[in-house]
Amino acid sequence: MDIHKLSQRGIGDLQRSLERFENYNDGFILPDTFLVVRLDAHRMGEWSSAYSDYPCGPAVTKALHDTARSLMTSTFRVLVAFVHGDEISLLIDPSESVNPMRRSKLISTVASAAAAHFMKASGQQALFEARLSELPTAERVVEYFFWQRRYCFRNAITIALRGSLIAQGYSAEDAEKHIHGVSEQARLSKLEQVGGGAKSIPHTTRRGALFCWETLLRDGREHFRLASHAALSDNDEEYLQFLSGVLGEALGTSSSASVPAPAAEPRLAEQLPANTDPAPAEQKRPFRGNKKTNVSVFKVATK
Repeated sequence: MDIHKLSQRGIGDLQRSLERFENYNDGFILPDTFLVVRLDAHRMGEWSSAYSDYPCGPAVTKALHDTARSLMTSTFRVLVAFVHGDEISLLIDPSESVNPMRRSKLISTVASAAAAHFMKASGQQALFEARLSELPTAERVVEYFFWQRRYCFRNAITIALRGSLIAQGYSAEDAEKHIHGVSEQARLSKLEQVGGGAKSIPHTTRRGALFCWETLLRDGREHFRLASHAALSDNDEEYLQFLSGVLGEALGTSSSASVPAPAAEPRLAEQLPANTDPAPAEQKRPFRGNKKTNVSVFKVATK
């Protein structure tokens, strides 16, 4: 290497020469696709006893729910989030990919934001692995979120069965031997024998939680509120009808009238008279202006 020659090169020449090594294998996101980022948390360091039942338990679940809410209001525009176990799936607003964007920017920004928000919510350190799906149709989006629901249920059954076996005196190794390679139905049957069955698992643990935006038309302007659905139906067909409605409304592929929300959490009508809101004050979060989030601006909310 000629050190003198290298030292004389300008920054523009160096940038043209070397930036290509950053970009050539960092492809652009496909146009006209629906983007879902799936975040998988991994513990780092020592966690406090309140989080010892990771990835389940009320403290972990609350922290992940808070993290999902923050991600929906602080980085890229997010339409829907689904949280189960230690995973968060985010449906990105199609407006974010109108202009070419490289995958690394989306993945790295969302993953680092998740880690910061989780630390803020829990005081615990976690690394978030991010995976991007570029889905070709709205039907694939519904399929994706239904897959995550089934994944949630399978994991919940497995964790509950493992815990029940260990509580009965099995070693961790022997408990794994009883679970490994066993079908989901067989795990359910075994859980009925040694535990309390699927219904003994906290509802949010076995079915996850869905977060989406509610719209209120007030004084001729749209206002948004983040809605939480943590009492999702155990019936797959009922849930699919609800999910299809939520995603259709979020993506603009169906009318809001087709969204049958769970009875435990009624949704607002699409249009309400000015300055009216039927939801009980103690069950709602305040409506916030006419923007869901600032595009590509990372903020950590203060309490």
